[in-house]
Amino acid sequence: MEPTCHPSRRSPGDHRFGAALALGLLVLTVPGLAAPARAQSETEVAVEKLRPQREKHPTLVFLKQNRDFIRYRFDQLRLKALQGRGDAGAIDPRYLAYSRMLAGILAAGDSIEVADDARQRQVLLASITELGGLEAQLDLMDRTLAEQRARLGILQEDFTGHQKTALIVVLSGDPGSAALDSFTLTLEDGARVDVAVTAEQHESLRQGGVLQVFHGFVEPREQVVEVAFGGAGWPAGDAGFVTLAPERDRITLLRLDLSRVRPAEGAASIRARTWLHDTRPDSRDG
Repeated sequence: MEPTCHPSRRSPGDHRFGAALALGLLVLTVPGLAAPARAQSETEVAVEKLRPQREKHPTLVFLKQNRDFIRYRFDQLRLKALQGRGDAGAIDPRYLAYSRMLAGILAAGDSIEVADDARQRQVLLASITELGGLEAQLDLMDRTLAEQRARLGILQEDFTGHQKTALIVVLSGDPGSAALDSFTLTLEDGARVDVAVTAEQHESLRQGGVLQVFHGFVEPREQVVEVAFGGAGWPAGDAGFVTLAPERDRITLLRLDLSRVRPAEGAASIRARTWLHDTRPDSRDG
């Protein structure tokens, strides 16, 4: 698995004119997980030295204890022929609306380009009357931005509003003198993910960046994941265990903070926090 780095950065820009550039980018951007999202309050979770003891597969115990009853119920099953006809279902009207939405986006982009050209000519004239026209054009840009935000909200609701249960694991924090060259994640079902940490990614962590090491589907139930790091100074065979309870149809994020890690104490010295990814569209302007 190839990890990705996300260094933090901030883009300055004017409130009104930066909106015009954002509208152009909306045409080429499909909203999804990469879109800015508001994270809920983080919850700190413990990284334990030993795997928590709990009963495994309680459903199998129930099936074994009620085996005769279940077999009896299966024996009562009978095949019954039914007649019916298969009719084609109606197409979701949301999909039919996408072409009209795309046409609205292109038309809005043309309107903004024309309005911006007229604004540049009016700035040269610098008259009160032209300033009034400039204000009207800026109002048009504000209304167009509001319409674009509404269309974006519809698309984001369709494509990210109904998420599958998933888990994202990221690393952050400056590990200091602790050498880090690999990361291993073992899920509850035994699936193992090994990630090599390059020198560039290690330096990105020192500069305040974030390294994504896992993104995949998980079951919506309480489970224990195992984390382990490799590198000079880390104890051989050391691992930590984190208990998670992913919510159904939501994305759970697990952040492992390496800013206070001590290799001599192993993975148990890592600070871990979890939160849920918020897929609602951002209502802020600009």
